[in-house]
Amino acid sequence: MPAVVQRIVDACADLPARVIVTTGPVVDPDGLRLPTNAEAHRWLPHAEVMPRVSMVVGHGGHSTTMLALAHDLPVLVIPMFLLVDQPMVGKALESAGAGRRLPKRAPARAIRPVVEELLGAGAHRDAAAGLGAEIRDASGAETAAARIAALVSEGAVDRPEG
Repeated sequence: MPAVVQRIVDACADLPARVIVTTGPVVDPDGLRLPTNAEAHRWLPHAEVMPRVSMVVGHGGHSTTMLALAHDLPVLVIPMFLLVDQPMVGKALESAGAGRRLPKRAPARAIRPVVEELLGAGAHRDAAAGLGAEIRDASGAETAAARIAALVSEGAVDRPEG
């Protein structure tokens, strides 16, 4: 994973954009070679970062991908693991026109034009905004809470004692 993150950072060097990198627990941000337009953090609250960014590069995890779309952001998915749902998330985004996907072995020279494309104007922005509107309209937390409450009241879930 450190090599993949470094290739992404290298691809973004000298872009006319501020690059914010979050590495999670696997990659040490201090081990990355950062260009002057980039900063790296082990963790940042995505809910605070998403309103300030123009696009997202991620591995196709549901949390970051859905949060990016909920903010109308196109996503470049670079799946880390082929045997989980990350490749399917990338394929679905690409099919919807709201993002792109590349293999984790993609070199910086292949990543850069995709990042430039997703940073720019185009149909991908409209597609991401359309998915974002659907996500916001779904009222996920309220819908989930109502369904759980219905399951509990129907006896499908045991109520805790006390």
